Amino acid sequence: MEPAGIRPLLLELDRVSVCRGDNHLLRDVSLTLPHGRHTVILGPNGAGKTSLLRVLERELYPSIDASGQQGRVRILGRSDWDVSELRRRMGIVSAMLDRDFSHGRSGHMTAAEAVASGFTATRLTAFSVESTAAVREAVAAALDRVSATHLGSRTLATLSTGERRRVLIARSLVHAPELLVLDEPTTGLDLAARHQFLTILSELIAEPGLTLLLVTHHLEEIVPGFEHVVLLQRGQVAFDGPASAALTPPRLSALFGVPVSLTHDSTGRCTAAVVSPETGR
Repeated sequence: MEPAGIRPLLLELDRVSVCRGDNHLLRDVSLTLPHGRHTVILGPNGAGKTSLLRVLERELYPSIDASGQQGRVRILGRSDWDVSELRRRMGIVSAMLDRDFSHGRSGHMTAAEAVASGFTATRLTAFSVESTAAVREAVAAALDRVSATHLGSRTLATLSTGERRRVLIARSLVHAPELLVLDEPTTGLDLAARHQFLTILSELIAEPGLTLLLVTHHLEEIVPGFEHVVLLQRGQVAFDGPASAALTPPRLSALFGVPVSLTHDSTGRCTAAVVSPETGR
């Protein structure tokens, strides 16, 4: 039991490896995420980001190594989660979830119904909660937080990708999670929708009681307020520390395997570019 007044870590991974035959998807990954420390997991394609996310969602479990040892995963202070219960405590937004909600029976849900489904972490109205006054009030408040009130009666299949992504944020927030996980959240968004999404992300960072974990390979998604960065490379943690020390040309060049330059806009957001060997810029 935790001492009075001390909150358990949101995430704690200790020497977690995930293997498929001789292939290590993750190798001895250790990291922690305390309450209130907005964190980015950054890495190129194939770095192990998806595998790490599946570990957090309890879709993958640590492998047992040659010595018989198995890494430990604790989420919100516990290691004995039922998956459905965990998904009701941890909000998740991803392009994959968006695809699941964009068609089929889930695509026939209205935006309001989809947000209400966040209470049970299901993807069909039939398995959602009863539409009580309290639920309807919570749904309306969640849609308002992402400027999507006007979308409430629209079906998900009729929404643009950007509109649907905002609804999924509302769905992830409706049950007041302590942790919101964003997996490559702007994938598939056009310029205007990406700008709107990142504006909402900046607003969420400022909210008390909510901690954000961003999993990405897009530096432009890292809005000011993400103060900690984990660099993931070939299934291993290459760096774990302050964003100011992680987001540098030498570290990013080593991470992505190409010479990288950085620029910063007026908000402090950075953009990376590959340095041309001919011009040096």
